[in-house]
Amino acid sequence: MFTMRSFACLSLLLTLMTGLMPHPAHAGTEQEHQDHPAPLLSCVEPVWCDIAQQIGGPELRTHALITSEGMDPHHLQPSPLMARQLATSDAVLLNGATYDDWAVKLLPTKMKLFLAADYAGWLAGADPHLFFDLPTVRKTAEQIAAWLSEVRPQAKQDIEKRLAQFETRIDQISGRLDAISQTDHGAPFAMTEPAGERLLLAAGLEMTDQNWARALMNESGLSPYDTAMLETAIKQKAIRFLVRNPAISAPQAQTVETLAHQAGIPVISIGESLPAGIHWQDWLNQLITELEGALKQTAPHGTPAQTTP
Repeated sequence: MFTMRSFACLSLLLTLMTGLMPHPAHAGTEQEHQDHPAPLLSCVEPVWCDIAQQIGGPELRTHALITSEGMDPHHLQPSPLMARQLATSDAVLLNGATYDDWAVKLLPTKMKLFLAADYAGWLAGADPHLFFDLPTVRKTAEQIAAWLSEVRPQAKQDIEKRLAQFETRIDQISGRLDAISQTDHGAPFAMTEPAGERLLLAAGLEMTDQNWARALMNESGLSPYDTAMLETAIKQKAIRFLVRNPAISAPQAQTVETLAHQAGIPVISIGESLPAGIHWQDWLNQLITELEGALKQTAPHGTPAQTTP
């Protein structure tokens, strides 16, 4: 007779057998992720890691050494933890161009290194903020995609698809810059420090205080002549807008910014840190929208003002 006791014993036996039976799909997937985790790419700046992550998607892990806005990569003193993070990565993506070159010294000899400056044709003394340069960002993204397609060949189509989507966003930004160039080509502007200079020049605008801004950035000593020329241009409203870097607290920069406010000249903030919670392309689009507003505000009478598409 089949009693409740017999049923209980049978249930227990089935439970034990089920526990011993393998579950190929689930267990295999977990084991595969454990045995072949996505490669880890480290950066100094979050903006470069954001660009790489958009290309890699789930096929890439990224880690940025800078974790808070406003930290200046130029003068960052790396900690032992940062050095260890770089050394244990599968690849490292740096800006280069004297911006974060100190990190190269911390890398093992055979480390896979992507250096944006190599794709920019950067020359000593030029603006080092290469993440504002669309051709450099495009070439860097393509290099990341090519490498990742080699180490994760099973995901090559997905990687190429994400790259194409990202390049479409670059094209959209380029289109907005071209539109500004058509309506405001040659519009003069000044900067307290050349973060974002490459973006503005790509829009066909003219920077009037390049020597002054570079001297402030490099802490190489400001020329009294250059300072006087900049202050005169502001007082006479010979520039359409002023760009400030919020990370710069030098009194000379604050003086120039105060003069611009007194003269009624628009002041745009362009920092060198990707704002938290947004992607590179969203950041640049926000900056372009602010630029369009400043140009509209200072458009000469009789000149069509730039409007947001």
